[in-house]
Amino acid sequence: MIIKKIIATNYRTLENVELNFNGFYTAISGKNNAGKSNVIRAIRGILNPGMRLRLRGGSIFSVENFDWKDDITSWKKDSKEDISIKLTFEIHKESDAAIYKFLTDLIFKKTTNFTITENETLQINYTKTFKNESSYNIFLGENEVIEDYQKQEVLKRLRNADCLIFHNSTTSDFNPFDNSMDRVTNFISPSDMDSINRKKDELVKIVQKSLKNHQTELTELLGNLEDKYEVSLSTQGLNFERETIDISLKEKGVDVSLDDWGSGTRNRTLIFLNILNAKRAQQSSTESDRITPIVIIEEPECFLHPQAQAEFGRILQDLANQFQIQIITTTHSPYLLSFKSPESNILIDRNTKPRSKDSCSHIIDTHSEKWYEPFAVALGVNQSDFGPMKDIIFSENSKILLVEGNIDKEYMLFFQECIHGENALLSGIEIFPYDGADNVKNNILMNFIKKKFKKVVITVDLDRFNSVKKAVTSIGFKENVDFLPIGISNPGKQCIEGLIPQSVYCTLYAKEPDLAQKAIMAIGEDQKSAKNEIKKKLLEEFKLIPINKDTTHKEFYSLIKKINKAFK
Repeated sequence: MIIKKIIATNYRTLENVELNFNGFYTAISGKNNAGKSNVIRAIRGILNPGMRLRLRGGSIFSVENFDWKDDITSWKKDSKEDISIKLTFEIHKESDAAIYKFLTDLIFKKTTNFTITENETLQINYTKTFKNESSYNIFLGENEVIEDYQKQEVLKRLRNADCLIFHNSTTSDFNPFDNSMDRVTNFISPSDMDSINRKKDELVKIVQKSLKNHQTELTELLGNLEDKYEVSLSTQGLNFERETIDISLKEKGVDVSLDDWGSGTRNRTLIFLNILNAKRAQQSSTESDRITPIVIIEEPECFLHPQAQAEFGRILQDLANQFQIQIITTTHSPYLLSFKSPESNILIDRNTKPRSKDSCSHIIDTHSEKWYEPFAVALGVNQSDFGPMKDIIFSENSKILLVEGNIDKEYMLFFQECIHGENALLSGIEIFPYDGADNVKNNILMNFIKKKFKKVVITVDLDRFNSVKKAVTSIGFKENVDFLPIGISNPGKQCIEGLIPQSVYCTLYAKEPDLAQKAIMAIGEDQKSAKNEIKKKLLEEFKLIPINKDTTHKEFYSLIKKINKAFK
């Protein structure tokens, strides 16, 4: 199953919200209290069974997942308006046979003029009135389920099929009404369970026989009392379904209980178990059990540092597409966003300031070339977190060239122009300035960048090369292969301007003597400003000179050749 759309009206902060889901992976992001968890609550309220308790006397007490007083939008408590939640799914004939065939072979079996495709739309519309009365409308394609008992059977079928797997990374609280992921039955196929149950029946008979002996002995002991009791000992069977497994991870050949590992490792392992349980349900050999559950994960980045978040985010996206299982995450981490399919990311915002005239949740439009900008604001992506390399994180290119600053970038863009012919920098390379050599010493961020892209090459001014070499090579970059120095080993030439022929300097200084003197004689900001201005004008003058691969452009072409070789 795949959720395609949810429309929520008057549900908590979701006063009037429509979310569309694209692909198998979705990251729902936003600030705290924006409404992310309310989206998840709405989905769970429809697909997860409510609480059912058997009372003395055999009657069943049920507690539904929705309550009008608790769930109505807080500023509408006096309105008596209905809560409405509409969920639209896509179900597949084979991978969702448990519900697909139930609908087609039973519910709509006698329907005339009934057409259906292998991928069909299932829509569930839920309403809760202020009197706390619930109603459902259910559609398969254009066909509506009419009878109330049929609607209840469809819902019961969905919920009993465990079509939703939920994992909250932020809490380890145990809910006795949830189907725990570490149940033994979650790791055993239906056919094997049948075999186990037959063996279990034999064991129950042995247990009953043993109980009879204890029954006789206990009756004799109680016979010493004035009040006579006859004892009966029995068992309701071996509760194999309630047994759990112990999960361990090996370290240096030794089994270490999962409880003894760090929170990040535990959380990732349990998330993987949930995904495997979803895959097992998807591949069930029994049609009545086969369904592809939706996996919802609250804040999978919990307990992980940025590098691990980046790796885990990539893995979750790959698994969702590989297994064709919908994975929905709520996240505060930019590393969990989908870079390959930006349309799969959903940003929710809400004004939580006191006295706000609009306190409801809103879906922010992020469908533009700079789709990442509103996410960066909402997630607090700032200079202290990512520095000037923020934009690199959101690049969709596979080949990245990191250069010292914006002037270096302008040089490289110039050498991507076709006028340089076979000596041009490859056109498929995207160039990013990192604004100072110290920024490439951030191993966590650089490691993330290195793993995210197919190929990354770093250029560093020769005068700073040795100071960053240890940090850069420690994460796998190789000197003179994909980690290249720029400049010439002469004073004042250990940077990209060092590759410019001396004639260009002479021309510029003749044109701008005052600026040249200011760059030499001034101090502080005045000197810095003058030097930056000279760098810009040197680039302009260099672009004007005739191209000669053996003289004026020789040093640059030598560097470009090394960069191109690194990307091939």
